[in-house]
Amino acid sequence: MRDAKLINWAELPPELIYSILLRLSVPDRLGNARNVCRSWRRVCQDPLMWRKIEMRDMGEYKEAMDYYHAAEAMCRRAVDLSQGGLFEVNIEYFGTDSLLAYIADRSSNLKHLVLTECNHITDVGLLEAVMKLKLLEHLELSHFYFMELDLESIGLSCPLLKTLKLNNVGYYYLEDESDDDALAIAKTMTGLHHLQLIGNRLTNTGLNAIVENCPHLKSLDLRDCGYINLAPQ
Repeated sequence: MRDAKLINWAELPPELIYSILLRLSVPDRLGNARNVCRSWRRVCQDPLMWRKIEMRDMGEYKEAMDYYHAAEAMCRRAVDLSQGGLFEVNIEYFGTDSLLAYIADRSSNLKHLVLTECNHITDVGLLEAVMKLKLLEHLELSHFYFMELDLESIGLSCPLLKTLKLNNVGYYYLEDESDDDALAIAKTMTGLHHLQLIGNRLTNTGLNAIVENCPHLKSLDLRDCGYINLAPQ
């Protein structure tokens, strides 16, 4: 049997190194991968590697005692490496107002922000960060327990917003109906193409306002919105 040819990782074409490294997680790119060889370290430090930061489903990292601190430190390091070229952030289970401010202050070109169960982020911290992201096109928030969320100010601050997804945001389990979110969306987010309001407390009044004032909507997801009555009148 012919001996297998050993791979010299340092001699791989740069475009292949990029392709390999982009498939790795943020912790791996910041850790082991950059220690393989000098050429891999150089690619790991290229701002083009950090146009997107995705830190979700991090498996074994979530079991570490210092997970939240370590994850936030890694995220900050990735933001620094992007050198202002960051377009997308997607994080889950960690994050603070301070981290959001850090991202917003250094990523004015950010277009895509997804936050899931980041329980240490407040409504005030989120608003202050988003108001700095004038180019934001996609905002997705899942499982947040805000007392209130100033969607009107978000809409006014992000005129290019095309996609808004609010999945069980706020005290969605309260029994009182409320069209505050829907009316704010109808007033300030008329350019939306995609809207998802899972578990919202809007009524037919809020729904009608959205439909009438958001003419570009291509998709509307209203699962678990128990105060909407679509029965024929």
